This record gives sequence, C-alpha cells and structure tokens, in this order.
Amino acid sequence: MIQLQDVSAGYGGPPVIREITLDLNPGEVLVLLGPNGCGKSTLLRAIAGLQPLYGGQVLVDGAPAARLSRRQLAQKITYLPQSRSVPNITAYRMVLHGRFPYLSYPRRYRPEDHAAAERALKQADAWSLAGLPVQTLSGGQRQKVYLAMALAQDTQTILMDEPTTYLDIRHQLDLLSFSRTLAKEGKAVVLVLHDLCLALRFAHRGAVLDGGRLLQTGTPEELFSSGVLNRTFHTPLARLHTEAGWRYYYD
Repeated sequence: MIQLQDVSAGYGGPPVIREITLDLNPGEVLVLLGPNGCGKSTLLRAIAGLQPLYGGQVLVDGAPAARLSRRQLAQKITYLPQSRSVPNITAYRMVLHGRFPYLSYPRRYRPEDHAAAERALKQADAWSLAGLPVQTLSGGQRQKVYLAMALAQDTQTILMDEPTTYLDIRHQLDLLSFSRTLAKEGKAVVLVLHDLCLALRFAHRGAVLDGGRLLQTGTPEELFSSGVLNRTFHTPLARLHTEAGWRYYYD
C-alpha cells in the first residue's frame, strides 16, 4: 500500500503540488482529476520516486520510500509516463525492459522474464506486434506496447499518466475495463485522465486537484453530488441512471 503524507514537490521553484495526503488502495482504480497544470503528473512522479520532495513523505508498505533503492522501488511501483522515447528495438524487446528491476548486472533474461513479457503483450492486446520495430508502430500501437511493458514489471501499484492517449474509443474502453480487472486482482491502479465522463464511469474513487492542492476525494457519486467537478472545470456535468449504473455526460 502507498500512502502520501503532506507531500509537496516541484522543479526547483515554487511547489507544484502542496501538502497532499492520499492513500493508494489495493483493489481500487483511483483517477486523478483536475485542469491542465494542476500537478497531476508531478504527483505521479513524486509517488514513483522520480521527483524530489520539498516536504512530507511517501510510505511504501509502511516504510519511507526514501529508504528504498531505485531498484527496490521499481519492484513496488510501475510508472507509465505521458511521453516516452521511441527506441529502435522490437516491441518484444521493449516489453522485456519491464523486467529490469528483477535482473542483476549484466542483464540476462530468465525463462520467467520471457513468460512475463509474453503474458503482458497478450494482456495488452499487443502480441501481434511483438516482432515489429517500435518506431514503425502507430501511436495507438505504441501505447499498447508501453502498457505491456508496465504490466511485465508486475508490481502491486501501477501509475499511468494519460494512458488513453492515441487510442480510439474502443481501445480506450478496453484499457479502462482492464484497469478494473487489475484492481480486482488486488493491484492499486492510479490513472490521470482528462475525459471526466470516462473517469467517473470506471473509477472506484477520484481525487480532484487544482492549483497543486488536493480539493476532495470520493466515489464518482460523491464528487458529482458535491459540485466540486463543476466548480473546478467550469463545465456543466450531468448524469443518467442506466441498467449498468450512472453514465455521465456534458450538459
């Protein structure tokens, strides 16, 4: 379990996120919501140990993350950033990179690493891409490969910054449904999403940020009923009850 206690962080100037206290619970999809520049990506980087803290601490299974090595932290937390480089290797080799935290130097892949990579590619609906160079893939195909690399890392906490980028609507729905499946398996899944309607449909819980501060956390129903979403995004949001539950839309 990951716990944030009064976490502040930035890039050398004023704090981008300020005094955020938040739990990332196993078995839950948590979506970070907020306008551009509110600190969502910075918060993910701070959780992953990639952004130095100005104050507060991140606890990993009760222990301060600052005491863990980069390798130990990577065995606990997977981070899929919003933008990534595109190396000149095959998709399969790219996915194998997710196994780096479990390998000693020099890196020699074991049968279990190859099995994890194959399983992850199939989970991400990217097995057919395994032998293709990443540079030749479309944006949506690359996104699937990076998701497979994250899955191959096989951690209990998965952080994904805008994972639906470049995906068509069917694959967006597939990915978000799969996030629910991962949570059902006991993982803590944290997503940054800009589509409020999709976020509220698939999240177990949301966390609303603005100006670097955490305004409110709660279930989609609680966030909608409180009015915090309308106040933060200045966009009227409505909902309709269906047999499958609440469906949210822009009014």
